[in-house]
Amino acid sequence: MRLSLIVLYAPEPLVDRAARFYGAVLDAEPVAEQHGDGPEHWSVTSAETGLVMELYPATSRPHTATRLAFHGSDVDAAVQRLIDRAFALPEKTKDGTGWWVSDPIGNTVVLLPEPTPS
Repeated sequence: MRLSLIVLYAPEPLVDRAARFYGAVLDAEPVAEQHGDGPEHWSVTSAETGLVMELYPATSRPHTATRLAFHGSDVDAAVQRLIDRAFALPEKTKDGTGWWVSDPIGNTVVLLPEPTPS
């Protein structure tokens, strides 16, 4: 099994910025969506893994507080996109193998290279 969907709830004024942040992480454009009569929200889909992240306004639910770790083939490119788009200044992890940063709503995001096969 693999994770295919993550739904995050963000305070209303930060939903758009959070969508653009995850667009930079996943190298994908956020797409505005609405399912039936549900709230308007953003969807970001990774072309590399197929992971879909949906970002909803936290109107009837508390905003999400979590830690997310992403493994990818080009972590440095994701870090550079975050810097270039003025979302964040990621910091190296203690062991120097990856990066960590806070997203616009306060979640911890860790960016790591693909694990090497043993």
